[in-house]
Amino acid sequence: MAVSLIPLLFTVVLFPFRSAALSLDLCPLNATDFISNTNVTWGAILDLPIRDLGGSSYLRPDIGGALLPYVYTIIILIAHIPIVVIRVVRWQKVQTWCLAATVLTLAVTIQGFVSTQFAPEKILTWTPLLLVIDAGSMAQVFFLIIEDEKVVANFNNAFRPSRKPEGSILLEAAPNADQYGDFRRSQESKLDEITRVEEVGSPRGRRKSSQATMASARMAFLKHDTFYVAILSALLFIAIIVLQILGLTRALRGANGDMPQAPWCAPVFQPFGIAVLDGDCTIYNIQQNFVKGIGCIIIPGTRQMSWLKGTVAGTALGLVLEAIDVCLLTMVHSKTRWRGMKMRRPWCTMFGGLALLGLILIYGISYASTLPPGISEKVWIVQNIDEPTIWSGGLTPAGLRGAMIGWNDGIFSSWGELYSGSTPLM
Repeated sequence: MAVSLIPLLFTVVLFPFRSAALSLDLCPLNATDFISNTNVTWGAILDLPIRDLGGSSYLRPDIGGALLPYVYTIIILIAHIPIVVIRVVRWQKVQTWCLAATVLTLAVTIQGFVSTQFAPEKILTWTPLLLVIDAGSMAQVFFLIIEDEKVVANFNNAFRPSRKPEGSILLEAAPNADQYGDFRRSQESKLDEITRVEEVGSPRGRRKSSQATMASARMAFLKHDTFYVAILSALLFIAIIVLQILGLTRALRGANGDMPQAPWCAPVFQPFGIAVLDGDCTIYNIQQNFVKGIGCIIIPGTRQMSWLKGTVAGTALGLVLEAIDVCLLTMVHSKTRWRGMKMRRPWCTMFGGLALLGLILIYGISYASTLPPGISEKVWIVQNIDEPTIWSGGLTPAGLRGAMIGWNDGIFSSWGELYSGSTPLM
């Protein structure tokens, strides 16, 4: 029994280092099949000596195939965690930061939508899950400004006519005769004064007085900065909801469709490579891009399909959390406290948004440090220049650099030469 296990152990342990011909023989290749629409057959390749590449090459996602690089996510988390704490205790101190962060997130999200055109295989780049925490911050800014600055009351004073009784303006505006203190004035002066009082007390006079008061209140209201902050936060909140619904519908459409096909690229595929055979005996045709100096293969987008479904679930949950927070901000009294903390805060989106950022960080690190499902580290590359050649080598994960290239290209591909220079992104 022990003797019979030795060949098996030798095969398992030394398989990557044995001759490639023996390894290729283990794959059920049809010797008469042509390779990647060429006149080269697998039978001809199996008879060739296997050359060693002498090392490994990274395999990185192509345009729009990468999740937000984890270094970006770490920066976002480092910025948001203390801001969330400040939003709980002294929210007025971080209004400007919240507005700036939301504008930046909206800009990146919109840019991702435009560049990727909601392609299912690029879901890792255009997923709208980052918007949840910003939706809560905009709702908080709007509702707490409305309450603290008495915006509604000031708006009514500035833009709604007064409903005081008719005589009230006359009693306030008409001077009492004793106030003038001069009964020795001439009869003409008295008549003039009586005429003026009658004009103020008339409907036309009351209307003029009311209009003057409203105009003064309106000018004071419009000069107040918090009015514009409240309006801006409301508009940004509406924009977030619109983008989330749009992303949700497109992700749902992709999740109900066929499996996305994601391109992955490696420099080692480029020099006239025509096909890749991996350790699982899967054959991938190489798409050459001599301008970029890289070759790409198409791998089933298992990660992309998972993220399409995750985006549907996460965005739907985010909308529910945002609705709960809006109810908290509108229905909970401003003086309600629990263990000294004010409860009128968007708790769901604050902690839910941080949790989503944490998940994106974890998956970003994982995706950058592992190969995609569907391809093995061990590969054989078929090359055809003057004559067919087969090379034995390995593939390594993309790392942070590869993730940044894939994500940045996906976000900014619509900029054309402004982003890529004279080298087009293809």
